[in-house]
Amino acid sequence: MAQTIQILDAQPSRVAQLAQTVLLICVKYGADEETARYLESLRRLQGQPNIHVLIVDNSSKRGVPNLPTDSNFTVLRSNENLGYLGGVRRGMSSYLEKHALPDWVIVSNVDLVITDRQFLQQLAALKAAPRVGAVAPRIASALTGRNQNPFMRRRPSPIRMHAYKWLYRSWIALNAHELASALFHRLRSAVAQVVRTKANPSRDFSRKIYAPHGSFVVLSREYFRAGGSLDFPCFLFGEEIYLAESLRTLGLDVIYEPSLEVVHQEHKSTKLLKSRKLARFVASSAAYCADTYFPLKLTR
Repeated sequence: MAQTIQILDAQPSRVAQLAQTVLLICVKYGADEETARYLESLRRLQGQPNIHVLIVDNSSKRGVPNLPTDSNFTVLRSNENLGYLGGVRRGMSSYLEKHALPDWVIVSNVDLVITDRQFLQQLAALKAAPRVGAVAPRIASALTGRNQNPFMRRRPSPIRMHAYKWLYRSWIALNAHELASALFHRLRSAVAQVVRTKANPSRDFSRKIYAPHGSFVVLSREYFRAGGSLDFPCFLFGEEIYLAESLRTLGLDVIYEPSLEVVHQEHKSTKLLKSRKLARFVASSAAYCADTYFPLKLTR
């Protein structure tokens, strides 16, 4: 059963006196080297007193390498693999037992690096506008070279979502699609780089989008205050659609903000080509999202 998050907010007078607070929850399964690299990049960020980093360890192995000794870094061990949002949900519930709801909650993988030391200041500058439920940064893929955000600019059609549902039932079709997509985006990135070099630099700008990429999502306090949760029932994959639909239902905006940037060393934990076990998780999530949020309306 999904664990519901209880929001324990602070008194308004106390909140007004604090700088913006950030809770970053990253979910780890293996990937020791990537975790150590990510944590080191987080430790170098300016504004450390305002961020708490919580590592949820879903691995059977014990020990997070090179864990910074700072008091604002915490490891939460799990007796079982809770999946992605399941791990995040467990981490946030644990945090809220002792702390007030932060201004921002960052949900992330561990195969990332933040190179901009002023990332937190850039985030604070957004000031958590009342109708902003989530912020999607620029996510540079080390695998394909492309920017993974926006994950989806506009809400997809039911036909598209059900096409994914049927396509991903086949392990062969899923991996063929993944490989073709990676090759396509790598080629497109290479071509775009040549075009930008010969012409004007590309223009990237902040704007509203439908869905943020799930590897690094910034959720505002307003999302949870409005009734948003992390109660996604699927083990892995499909988090983008779940969050996008939750935000849409609450009437909150998803803002793509390219001034915020992270580098994604993607597929370190799940790999580009999916095993049959992972493929079953993909198929299950695709079916859930299609059937729950995009039901087909049959006409006579």
